[in-house]
Amino acid sequence: MNLARPEKRLAGPSLTNTRRDKPTTKVNDIIVQVGRTGALTPVAMLEPVQLGGVTVSRSTLHNEDEIQRLGLRIGDWVLIERGGDVIPKVLKVVEAKRTGKKKSFACRRSVLCAVAMYRDPKVKQFPRCIAADCAAQLIGKLLHFASRRAMRIEGLGFALADQMIEKKIVRDVADLYSLTLESLTSLERMAEKSASNVLVRVEASKSRDLWHLIYGLGIRHVGERTAGILARHFGSWKN
Repeated sequence: MNLARPEKRLAGPSLTNTRRDKPTTKVNDIIVQVGRTGALTPVAMLEPVQLGGVTVSRSTLHNEDEIQRLGLRIGDWVLIERGGDVIPKVLKVVEAKRTGKKKSFACRRSVLCAVAMYRDPKVKQFPRCIAADCAAQLIGKLLHFASRRAMRIEGLGFALADQMIEKKIVRDVADLYSLTLESLTSLERMAEKSASNVLVRVEASKSRDLWHLIYGLGIRHVGERTAGILARHFGSWKN
């Protein structure tokens, strides 16, 4: 399954910088990233460039409105910075470097599941993938469910989630509690010891407080605070 992996620290030469903390680099492509809620976010695939001691090769573009505001096209050179010293951000297009051979971008469909998007008329800048079986969404849901603030299932990372979905071992988060040693060791690079550790952590997650489970389900507009309020009000999963 050819899904985009999270940004990693990469080694490589830096490109010419206009300013020490705001280098310029080329936008090689614009892809669509699908989040766990189905939200589609355009991402600029950049020529690798050093920024704040890290080699950056991608930057979120937030939504189509931001692309239009920047006047950005595939092939453009752009000025970037790290917003809050963390997230790479495209500041502006370097129009002086344009050659007239740039391609425009239109976020019309999800690249990963190839289905038409749904646009909420009240929130136009956040189109969503409407595929019920979208693999990209499911990976996001599994990673969120297993995160430290949710069910804390250490060892369940991108690579494992990707394989479990591709092999159809897991179709939703509930399937994590039906995993077996046999099903996990059937995956690539999953030895018996590693598989056993995953099963132990899945079992341990059952003791987490109710609010962690509610938060881990990834319900839209239900963050940690709301999950806590719901858990206190209802008292148990059964209620």
